[in-house]
Amino acid sequence: MLPTRPMLAAAAAAVAIFAAACSPGGSGAADKGLLGAPERAGDWPRSGRDMGDSYFSPLDGINAGNVTKLGFAWEFRDFLVRGRTHYGMESTPVMVDGTLYFSGPWGEVYALDARTGAKRWTHDTEADGSFARNACCGVVNKGVAVADGRVFVAAMDGKLFALDAATGKPLWKTDTLADKRWNYSSTGAPQIAGDVVMIGNAGADMGARGYVSAYDVKTGKLAWRFWAVPGDPAAGPDETPEVTLARKTWPKDTRWELGLGGNAWNGLAYDPATNTAYLGLGNGGPHPAWLRSRSGEVMDNLFLSSIVAVDADTGRMKWYYQTTPGDSWDYTATSPMVLADMEIGGRTRQVLMQAPKNGVFYVLDRVTGELLRADPYTRINWTTGVDMKTGRPRPNPEADYRSQPQLIWPSGAGGHSWQPMAYSPRTGLVYIPVYEAGMEDQAHGPAQFIPGNINQATFGRFPPFSAESLKGRAQSKFEGRLKAWDPRTGRIAWESAPLTFLNGGTMVSGDLVFQGTASGHLDAYDAATGKQLLHLPIGTVIMGAPMTYALDGVQYVAVLAGAGGPQGGFFGPGVIAAERENYQRLIVLKLGGKDVPLPPKRAPLELAPLPEPIAAGAAAMQRGEALFLDRCSRCHFPGGAFAVYPNLWNMPPSVIENFEQIVGKGALAFAGMASFADQLSPADIAAIKAYIINDTIARRSGKETKAPAPSRQTH
Repeated sequence: MLPTRPMLAAAAAAVAIFAAACSPGGSGAADKGLLGAPERAGDWPRSGRDMGDSYFSPLDGINAGNVTKLGFAWEFRDFLVRGRTHYGMESTPVMVDGTLYFSGPWGEVYALDARTGAKRWTHDTEADGSFARNACCGVVNKGVAVADGRVFVAAMDGKLFALDAATGKPLWKTDTLADKRWNYSSTGAPQIAGDVVMIGNAGADMGARGYVSAYDVKTGKLAWRFWAVPGDPAAGPDETPEVTLARKTWPKDTRWELGLGGNAWNGLAYDPATNTAYLGLGNGGPHPAWLRSRSGEVMDNLFLSSIVAVDADTGRMKWYYQTTPGDSWDYTATSPMVLADMEIGGRTRQVLMQAPKNGVFYVLDRVTGELLRADPYTRINWTTGVDMKTGRPRPNPEADYRSQPQLIWPSGAGGHSWQPMAYSPRTGLVYIPVYEAGMEDQAHGPAQFIPGNINQATFGRFPPFSAESLKGRAQSKFEGRLKAWDPRTGRIAWESAPLTFLNGGTMVSGDLVFQGTASGHLDAYDAATGKQLLHLPIGTVIMGAPMTYALDGVQYVAVLAGAGGPQGGFFGPGVIAAERENYQRLIVLKLGGKDVPLPPKRAPLELAPLPEPIAAGAAAMQRGEALFLDRCSRCHFPGGAFAVYPNLWNMPPSVIENFEQIVGKGALAFAGMASFADQLSPADIAAIKAYIINDTIARRSGKETKAPAPSRQTH
């Protein structure tokens, strides 16, 4: 295996330190260390507010003394909904010149008056609904970028739009998908990098070859493309010198037909002082590294799970750092990065910080790529530590599940994934939404590329685990925590009480940390001490990060809410969507506001008429069950459940009657249920239908089959 050392770039100019200007509600003190803070403290012009994506605002009109008076100002619910499926909300609104901009699940864009919530315009990108089957974890979108009077958004089907910020009219659009034979979708937010707008794509879990594209912000013309992994050498020469470099870290008998992953579905950043774009690249596909080659040889597999710095004008690489060489655990490096200036080891350093899924918090010199710190922020056992001289993790044999299942920490959901983490220049702490859980991984290869189908080749189980699996180890937690992390020392400064699993991102306003939760609350903590000061019922799952802004001397806090994504197939313990109706919402709060209106409680399940049994032998039933678990269970939970998606164990007669039209003909493709005719024969569809119908009858009579739970998707 080749060593993974950062490639050093030429020395760059020092980065100027910006101070956030104060406005009504501001403290008046400069907040140093932020990269490119807005001139007006009341603005929130980017998803992460400043150029370093700190998710920090100096506004402190809402503070420890009055945060309990935070209440309802207004909400927006007029989202475009296809069919009856309410998909999840993962973005953070942007506020520019009195207008709030944000995206919906399909990539549609909304512009509202930030004072009143009055709609200024809506743009429907009319994304092709069939691309929903290419998304491992549901129809979601992580936000918009606003610059130079333009709003940029990527639709689910890979189209990138530039819209007029005043009217919503398209200025240009381009198809970002280079090769549509792969299982691509677009769920991430665009990132402005100087004169270009960057966007990646999703698909590593499905079977795709990842890359990041950059387009001229004015014309939409392709400026450059960075490929995350090499392609089939038989298809032609390497596209770039970086692809040639990466190819040396892949086995000669690599299975190029699998796509291999590396997709940048999130995690893009930009430093204007050095004109450097930072690309957070994803996991391998399939997950087990030994299944990516015919011989089973495991190598580093660049640029999987890597942070890559490139010139924003040309896309040429300056340096890279691979967080998880030969990644076999879905440990993407696509988590949001924070760029800041801080003192490390007695020197002021220009740093890049990331807490990726592998459970290690990294601090890198963002100019040179030098590794400054690498410390676990949650329980890990895939590595015994990171060698600070080489930058490489030391492998732990306990994490090798090639021959038998292994319990591995953190889980495939990661210690932290895409939810934004916030950084306060006042406390010097980073606030991480952490997932505390292990996972029992078991390979079930060989991997197989199928259009529109999952291609992980791994079965993953969440806790609780059996005593036999634990082998004397302590039982894994299954909870969330908000952790205040000191990046200078690599230690936890404070942490919250246990939370539900998979909570929202964080935001700092003045001296308060805000976070939404899956339990349907917006919480606020003292940023320095961790004392909880607010536990405000919202009634809807919050996955993205809140934001704050000020207009006319009034400070507002806004947050998008709606369950979906990795929670779409099953609402776990404590998730409010199992108790109350789930739909998309933008909730805006202010001091002195009213109680937040809660969604209605779910009505008791009304059972559809019991269907007539379908004649099918044991072999056909087993085949139907196997096909269902492989092709359907990432959305539809076996046996049925409260979830985003329809409960197939409670189908009304009209759906049963049209089952073949829906699955085989794409009758509901517009709403996200694409045709599966290219991977399922009429006999396959009949077997799946027979399994569902007959198992429904068996479960109603208390004789249900004991099908294993599906592998849970975690992005």
